Amino acid sequence: MKQGATGQAVSARDELGVRQASLVAALVAGAAVPAGIDAERVRIQATALLRKRGRSVAHAEPELAAALGKSFGAAFADYARGLPREGGSADDAAAFARYLLSSPYRRNREVRQAARHIVRARLRSRVSRAISFRRAAQELSSSVPMGH
Repeated sequence: MKQGATGQAVSARDELGVRQASLVAALVAGAAVPAGIDAERVRIQATALLRKRGRSVAHAEPELAAALGKSFGAAFADYARGLPREGGSADDAAAFARYLLSSPYRRNREVRQAARHIVRARLRSRVSRAISFRRAAQELSSSVPMGH
């Protein structure tokens, strides 16, 4: 076992876990490349992952990709660079749509309409789900006999 920065013993497995987490952060969140790793290769792979993520968002919300046209790649890179993905493609697409509404891309009427449509649809879906859960909880609580 090695000694860590705090003087505590660090196992090889723990050290590997820290290095792997640092590499993932460099790939998807724009963090510094860990020592001993080829920075150019990380940059190339990070770019490929960003494009793959963008394709996933475009597949989830094709109207948004169509509205942006050739500027989709640049707009998505502006949004996603340094911002790790949370949730699935639909979540990422909704967050991207919200980003667009507060970015210079909102000046384009078609982009603004598509982004608003996605944000509103997402909100309606969440409200509908919350109402369904509330009704189910009420039905469940009313079916349980009192005093038991």
